[in-house]
Amino acid sequence: MKTSRKAIGQILKEKGFITQEQLDNALEQQKMLSARLGDVIIKMGFAHPEQITNCLAEQFDYKVVDPLSIDIPDDVINIATKEIVKKYNIIPIARQNGLLIVATSDPLDIQTQENLRFILNYDIECVLATSDNIENAVKKYYEKEKAFLLGNICNDLKGLALEASRSKHFGTEVLADSESPVVRLVMHIFKEAVKTRTSDIHIEPLSNTIKIRFRIDGVCHDMHTITKNVHEALVCRIKILSNIDITETRKPQDGRISVNVDGKQTDIRVSTIPSTCGESITMRLLDKSSSLIKLKNVGLAERDHNNFKNLLSRPNGIILITGPTGSGKTTTLYAAINEINPKENKIITVEDPIEYDLGGINQCEVKEKAGLTFPKILRSMLRQDPNVIVVGEIRDIETAEIAVSTSLTGHLVLSTLHTNDAPSAITRLTEMGIKPFLISASVNAILAQRLVRVVCPSCKAPQKTKKDTLSDLKLNIKDSEDIEFFYGQGCNYCNNTGYFGRMGIFEFMSLTPELREAIHRKVPTNELRNIAHFEGMTTLKEDGLRLVRAGITTLEELKRISND
Repeated sequence: MKTSRKAIGQILKEKGFITQEQLDNALEQQKMLSARLGDVIIKMGFAHPEQITNCLAEQFDYKVVDPLSIDIPDDVINIATKEIVKKYNIIPIARQNGLLIVATSDPLDIQTQENLRFILNYDIECVLATSDNIENAVKKYYEKEKAFLLGNICNDLKGLALEASRSKHFGTEVLADSESPVVRLVMHIFKEAVKTRTSDIHIEPLSNTIKIRFRIDGVCHDMHTITKNVHEALVCRIKILSNIDITETRKPQDGRISVNVDGKQTDIRVSTIPSTCGESITMRLLDKSSSLIKLKNVGLAERDHNNFKNLLSRPNGIILITGPTGSGKTTTLYAAINEINPKENKIITVEDPIEYDLGGINQCEVKEKAGLTFPKILRSMLRQDPNVIVVGEIRDIETAEIAVSTSLTGHLVLSTLHTNDAPSAITRLTEMGIKPFLISASVNAILAQRLVRVVCPSCKAPQKTKKDTLSDLKLNIKDSEDIEFFYGQGCNYCNNTGYFGRMGIFEFMSLTPELREAIHRKVPTNELRNIAHFEGMTTLKEDGLRLVRAGITTLEELKRISND
C-alpha cells in the first residue's frame, strides 16, 4: 500500500522555511494565479528557490544537484540540442548504464520526461536543480559561441567610436540597430542587472575608463571596467531609450525606460548628471511583475504590526514612515495602503514618480514642468472628498502645512520623511516651521526603518562571536550568551556575498499622551527618544537584534546600518 506524499507547503512549514500564515497567503494567491505553489511562494518572497528544490526532492525522493558545479562531458551535452534544453528547461548531466540523467526543476512534469524519452531515444532518470542553475548551465555549455562577452562588444564599439570621432557624433542607425554593439552592450547590462537582483545600476566615467557598478541588497559591487571611448555611445543609447535630450550634456536630466528582460517587465528610472569626466548615469530598476507586499509580510514585530494596523483604521491623523534613501520606505507605504479597504474608502495618492499601479486607487504623479507640484495637487485633492491621502514625501513647509491641516480636518494622511530615526522626525517637522502644538495634535505615529541583508540560506553556517563587533554595538558577551550567531560562507546562489535578499528592521513610535505633552513642551530630541523608549518603543538596534537572534541577519550587518 502506497503512503501518501506530504504536500510541499507542509514540508516547507515543518522545516521552518515558511509560517502557516505565509502558507495560507500563498495558497490564496495560487488560486488566483493558477500556478505551482512552489513558484508562488518564491514569487512572494517567502522562500528561496533552493529551499523549494530541496523540499521537492524530499517529497518525490529525488537527488538534488548543481549542474554548474559538475564537469559535464561533451558527449553527454551533445545528446540534446540547445533548442531542446531551452524548450524543456533541462540539461543532461551524465550517462549511466543506458540511462540519461537529466537535471530538471519540475518533478511533476511527467509529459516532458516522456517527450525526452522519445526525442533523445534514452531512458530518462531525473534529478532536481533550481531553474536558475539549469539556465546558467545551459548558457555555460550551449551558448559559448553566442555569449555576450563584454570585451568583444567593447572591441566592436572601438571602431564605431573612432568613426564617430571623425564625424563628431554617433549615427542614429548605430544607436537603434538591434545588432549594433552599443545596443547589445546596454541590453547585456540590463539582463545582468535583473539576473543579479540589482536595485540600481551606476555608470561612472573616470579619466580613462568607465566603471559599471551594481547595487545588490543595498551594497555597491564593481561589475565591469570598460574603455572610455565607448562612453558617448553608451550614454546616447540610454538617453534615447529613456526619451531624454541626447544633445544636452551640461544639465541633469531624468527619464524612464520600460523594457522586457527575459520575460520580466522592468521599469527603469534614469538620472543623468554631468561630472568632470563626462555624464554619470544612475538607473533604478523596478520589477513590474512582482506583487505588492502585504503589511503582515513587511517584517514588523507582532506588537508593532498590530499597533500600526489599528492606527490605519483611524479616520484621521498623520502616520509618517522615515529613513534614508533606499531604506524601503515606499514599500512599507504601499503595504500600508494595501491594508486599507479601497471599497469603503476613497484613497488618493500624490507621488514622484508613481512606482506601482494600485487597483481601485486614484494616483496622481508630480510633474514640476507642467506646474503639478506636491502642494498644488494636494489642494486639488481636498475637493475630491477623499478619506485617505497618501503623500509620497513631505519635502517642504508648504506640503507639511497642508498635510497637518488635512489631518486636522478629518483625513488620514500617510507620508514619508527623510530622518535617521523616529524621534528625529519631530525635530525635522519643527525645523520646517510646523508649530509643536500642531505636530502633537496631528501626528499619530512615526515608523523609522532600515534594510538589513539576510544570511544566504544555501551557505548559512554558525559563527563565533566577535568581541569588537559586540563592543561597537555596545553589547557585552553576557548579553549574547543565549544567541547563536550565523553568517553566509559565500556560494554561487548568493554570488559569494554570503547574503541573499533584505529584510526591514523598525522603530515604531506611537504618540502616547506623554509623548504629545513632551512635544508640546519642545523637549530636545534625546529626551524625546528616552520618553519614547520608556513608553515601549523598540529602537532600530533592538529590533535588529531580534533578527540576529533568529539567525536571519548578522551582527556585522547590524553594525553596518547602525546609527550608534
